[in-house]
Amino acid sequence: MVRGVLEAHGYEEPVFIGEGSFAKVYRVRDKEGCFWACRVSEYSGQWERECRNWQEIRHPLFPVYREKWTQDGMGYLIIEFWDGMDLRKMLDRRGRLSPVTALNVTLQITEGLQYLHEREHPFLYRDLKPENIRIRENGRAGILDLGCLWNREDAWSGAGNYSYSAPEQFTRGELPGEESDVYAVGRLLSVMLGEEKAHLKISGKDRRREKWLRRIVEMTTCEERKRRVPDMKNLRRLLFVTDAGVRERKRAAKVADFYYVRKLYYP
Repeated sequence: MVRGVLEAHGYEEPVFIGEGSFAKVYRVRDKEGCFWACRVSEYSGQWERECRNWQEIRHPLFPVYREKWTQDGMGYLIIEFWDGMDLRKMLDRRGRLSPVTALNVTLQITEGLQYLHEREHPFLYRDLKPENIRIRENGRAGILDLGCLWNREDAWSGAGNYSYSAPEQFTRGELPGEESDVYAVGRLLSVMLGEEKAHLKISGKDRRREKWLRRIVEMTTCEERKRRVPDMKNLRRLLFVTDAGVRERKRAAKVADFYYVRKLYYP
């Protein structure tokens, strides 16, 4: 059935490539021979919101929107297709990433999330996890799923995942903020670095990098919201000084000037 619908709209050779919470995803080819990703799910208000979000988002960290349609109670969404592997599969194969690779992926992801937070009509992402991160063949990372975006105008909902999302996202009456996405970045960074004892197997500059990155994990994943890094701008400032000296790191922490960093450096 899906094949017939896609062919009627000019897309051929559908290949199933994955399944998320709300959609099945196929790689398809258009008449010019270009590949696209097609997200197929039941037609609903959720699907309509996700399509609007895809049309609004314009940033290289997110796939480009092409078109959408509905047929027989199903919604079809065509977006840019990225060759590569999701971060979950990469971690399953490698076990962990090097501090340099983990830092590079985190910097790219936080760039995309900062874009969402600082738009004229800002979004919170709310569902950061390895399955939603694509590592492309050119080494660039990107964010795939927009199903849980929240613009503060919609009603509260307990969206996210318990392994990575901040605890306030599941507490009725407590609304998430930018620090909620910061929490998820910290959890993601922790998983990319692997078990804490793993740093004993590396030496020199990589060990110093990993020590700093694990401190950033502590700064971002506090249960108490006011003790977290407050936003992506401050988080990226701390990530950028990973290879800097102690004085530079202290300066970055002082500029950030939030409770937990001040306590770490100036107890």
